[in-house]
Amino acid sequence: MTNIDYEKELQALEEKRKQLLKEKREKDRKELQMLKEVFGKDFPRKENGKFISLDEFKKNYMISHKDQSAIDPNELNAVQEELNQLKKALNGIANAMDDSRGYWHINDLKGLTNWLSQFRTKG
Repeated sequence: MTNIDYEKELQALEEKRKQLLKEKREKDRKELQMLKEVFGKDFPRKENGKFISLDEFKKNYMISHKDQSAIDPNELNAVQEELNQLKKALNGIANAMDDSRGYWHINDLKGLTNWLSQFRTKG
């Protein structure tokens, strides 16, 4: 490649850099405008009363949604496993029921009531 080719390539790269920076500024401007609309007069300001920049906002603040829960994934897995065990137990009870006499009944009623008693909320 000649120097002319390198210069053209450098110019093309510089134009591409400028275009990408322009797109980033536009995207940041839209995002900042959206945040200002959401927060309204509560959007953070500097001491001189001007709004903070998007970079300052991202650095100093974290947005979280009200419906997000702070559940530990391990805790969630443990609860899910417990629910699966309960479902298996309930399926077992339901499968042991019989309607041959025209109504549903279970042979081990005492076992069922003992199992259900563990879920009581009253003394």
